[in-house]
Amino acid sequence: MTFKSCHRMSELFKLDEKFEPFFLNGKGERVYLQKPMEKGYVYASLFFFDEAHKEIEKLGKMVVKIRGELAQEVKIDDPTKLFMELSSRVRNAIGDDSLDALIKEKLAEDFKVIALLPTEEEMEKLGNIQEAIYKELFQGFLDMTFKNTTAAGDAKTFKFSAEYIDKLTERQKKLLTPALRMAGFINRLRLDEFEILADWTVKYKPVPLADGFDAKEEEIKISLKKLLEENI
Repeated sequence: MTFKSCHRMSELFKLDEKFEPFFLNGKGERVYLQKPMEKGYVYASLFFFDEAHKEIEKLGKMVVKIRGELAQEVKIDDPTKLFMELSSRVRNAIGDDSLDALIKEKLAEDFKVIALLPTEEEMEKLGNIQEAIYKELFQGFLDMTFKNTTAAGDAKTFKFSAEYIDKLTERQKKLLTPALRMAGFINRLRLDEFEILADWTVKYKPVPLADGFDAKEEEIKISLKKLLEENI
């Protein structure tokens, strides 16, 4: 799973009132997923997309903040000059020019000019920083849920902090269980006797899996792609 793949799942799939995943076919009709692994994969993708997107949104807010500070200092009406000055200031703030595509996206909300179309190189740099944020957050999730645990006989237990839960989106709170199970599969673990208690303590019995997840993920992606193509 990558940020790009999670983003794509978030674009394609929605959740109904019962949190069942579906997509709209060419006629605008709902098509629901039936296979458990497909549903679990989509659930986890939506969870981890939200997890990374929250941090990526902070970058957008930083760009807007710096633009506001710039506007207090000098008035620049030319969108190209405004981009160049804003790019310089954001680059000084983060150490590189990875956010140029994001800066152009923000400026394009006010200026509809070709000069603000991001280049392929700018989009690649932004994609790289998005993936880096995703990987760091995903690894942190794995560490929190599968490394920093307490043994309870054959089972493992850990507790989500109130701070972590408070930062979850409403969608994430609903998808925490399938996200944990899918993260387990990716970590070559099946989580038996799984439960989340009212105080956000998690208990499970880890069962090692012989096979890695890469082949299974590819199989799921192919199955989802086929389903989407059949319902264009």
